[in-house]
Amino acid sequence: MIGDILLTLGVRFFLFDFVLLIKIREHLKNTHYVFRKLFSCTFCQGFWCGLLISLLKNQALPVWPHLEFAFVAAIVSFTWTVIMYPFIKQYEEEHDIPMTKKLL
Repeated sequence: MIGDILLTLGVRFFLFDFVLLIKIREHLKNTHYVFRKLFSCTFCQGFWCGLLISLLKNQALPVWPHLEFAFVAAIVSFTWTVIMYPFIKQYEEEHDIPMTKKLL
C-alpha cells in the first residue's frame, strides 16, 4: 500500500505540477469548468489519481476497496502537498531548477 501511495503521489505531481505539462494544463483549464476546478484542488487530484492507480493495479476487486484507497490517497496527497510545497519552491530557487514554475 505504501508503494501504491508513493506511485499515486508521483503520478499526481507529474500530471498536475510538473513544468513540462503546463501548456496542456492551461489549455484544458480554459476549455472547461471541470478542468479548472480539478487543477486547483490537490485533494481531488489525489482522489482521481488514487482511483486510477487502484483500478489499474487491482481490477478484480469490488468497488469499495478502490474508493477507500482513493480517499486515503486524496488526504495523503493534500497533506503531502501542503507540507512539501515550500521545500520544493526553496529547492527550485536555490538550484535554479524550475520543476513547477510557470513558463514565461
